[in-house]
Amino acid sequence: MATPDFAHYAIQHPDGRWLYHLPGDTQWGQPQRTGVYADGQPMTQLTKDSPWWVTDHQAQRITATYQPNPKTTGYTLKDPDTASVRYPARLTVDEWKARREDATDDEHERLWSLYQSVVEPQDEYEEEIEGSWVPLEGSEPRDSDSLPWIVEIAYGITQRPEYAHCFPGYIDGLRDHLHKLIKHRHGVRHCFDGYQGQPGLHVTLEVPFDKPVTRWQARIGRNGQKLKSGRDVPVTVDRRLVLPVPPRVHGPNYATAQAEWEQQVEFWLGIVEEASVKACNACGGTGHVPDGAEKYGA
Repeated sequence: MATPDFAHYAIQHPDGRWLYHLPGDTQWGQPQRTGVYADGQPMTQLTKDSPWWVTDHQAQRITATYQPNPKTTGYTLKDPDTASVRYPARLTVDEWKARREDATDDEHERLWSLYQSVVEPQDEYEEEIEGSWVPLEGSEPRDSDSLPWIVEIAYGITQRPEYAHCFPGYIDGLRDHLHKLIKHRHGVRHCFDGYQGQPGLHVTLEVPFDKPVTRWQARIGRNGQKLKSGRDVPVTVDRRLVLPVPPRVHGPNYATAQAEWEQQVEFWLGIVEEASVKACNACGGTGHVPDGAEKYGA
């Protein structure tokens, strides 16, 4: 059995505080995290450099803000008066890379002694830290000076799998499951799990008009040319949805998580079903009538 995912648990302290384990990415070059928020309210770090963050309520949504590193846009001579054909006043990023690839060690050091990088500040951005967060009652995490503590629950579960369903855990694959269900539905043109760096299920629906509309479409010949013959084809309206479906469903036990899974599936499929309603002929499927409702007897 897999180790429980404690990154998705929250500790409810007896004094009313809620503690969340939210370690940041410490790899070199990663954006610096500038703040953590519970439902829009700033959270407090338990101690300096601690991965634990504290709020006064059980959070429904946790987000973090990040400050990207400045973007290098080019290189300029530290002393512009020394510019020459060999060492121009400015180098683009590509020109700098090309010179470094062909440079000897001495030339490489000389480049850095002559040039300085030109950087452009980047805008701060916000990302959601995915839950769900299963509550556990307990105290603050132990520090390094505390008495040693050996947890037995994980060993006990692995030795007695028949009891595993009674303990906190999660059912994985909710987003994958809904992705498969939605992409095979009638009227779905596309269903992507993540698109252009944005998470979630990105769904494009082809919706017919309430009163069918058609257009004439020429047939295509063997060489790709349009023929004089053709046929009427239905005209549809595109509707696009972005569904923030979580990757898994957490719960204090299997039965609760299973019920939540079924509710989530019903909820997200219901949204797709509601979005599949036929388009209005009066507004052309846009949701508004540009020339006034009186023209259509509304």
